[in-house]
Amino acid sequence: MAPEVSVIVGTFNCARFLPGLWACLDAQTFRNFEIVVVDDASTDGKTLAALEARGDRIRLIRRPANSGTCELPRYQGVRAAQAPLCAFLDADDRWDPEFLERCVAHLRAHPAEAFVHTTVRVIDGADRVLRIRHEGAMPIGAALPRALLEHCYVTISAVVARKDVWLAAIPEDALGDFGMDQDIFLRIVRRHPAGFIPEVLASYRRSEASVSVKKWRRFPRNVHTLERIARNRLWEGLVPKAEMNRILRDAYLENAEHWRRAGAPRRALWFCGRGLLRRPRDGKLWKTVAGILVRGR
Repeated sequence: MAPEVSVIVGTFNCARFLPGLWACLDAQTFRNFEIVVVDDASTDGKTLAALEARGDRIRLIRRPANSGTCELPRYQGVRAAQAPLCAFLDADDRWDPEFLERCVAHLRAHPAEAFVHTTVRVIDGADRVLRIRHEGAMPIGAALPRALLEHCYVTISAVVARKDVWLAAIPEDALGDFGMDQDIFLRIVRRHPAGFIPEVLASYRRSEASVSVKKWRRFPRNVHTLERIARNRLWEGLVPKAEMNRILRDAYLENAEHWRRAGAPRRALWFCGRGLLRRPRDGKLWKTVAGILVRGR
């Protein structure tokens, strides 16, 4: 029987998470799926061995060189998918047993929707639950495109999408940067409706080993992604240019305040400087700079 869903998994030096990944997939109540794993040139000597041990239970794509992104291997997995629906699961994230069943049923019932996503719990490196991501604040329906200009509210490991829509959203050769999930979701919802299941059906891992945490210049708000969205004019038709500039200014300020409170004034000043390059006369940014310099922290 042809698969109805292709589960797209990206891996890189993540051997320790693979047993949990297989257990999560084996527990799914929906069974008509294939597993496409794209290994992004792992170097630990363990990840590839563990993947190859799965034999024909997975379809393994080995990249010859690391892409430096999550989105490019994921896109290549979608391109190789045999099913019309693609579900995304990072190797260290997890689904509840009913995740695929609920998402597939939703998309069957809503054929106009490009993808569906669910609420997720945030877990740490030891699987402890930290919080519910965006609890009570998830923008849905017509509010989602505008909200995606500020933050990536959609968690990639809680998404099932239509293959053709995903591939049409952006050219493969444009996926050369980190954090482009937000761009892809924004491009899709500008043209298509998206579905949402307001239940916690997946777990998103957030630990000190997470790539997004290590890249401090993109935390807590990924201003690099917001700058790219502004540069590519993805705000057009959603908000005025002045509003996009305000969104960027607020993101610089939020990051600066985060790192000031964390005792990292140089990082805080970096964000202020980044903002002032775009808005050199912005009073709030200059006030933040002055406060950091006076307090020395």
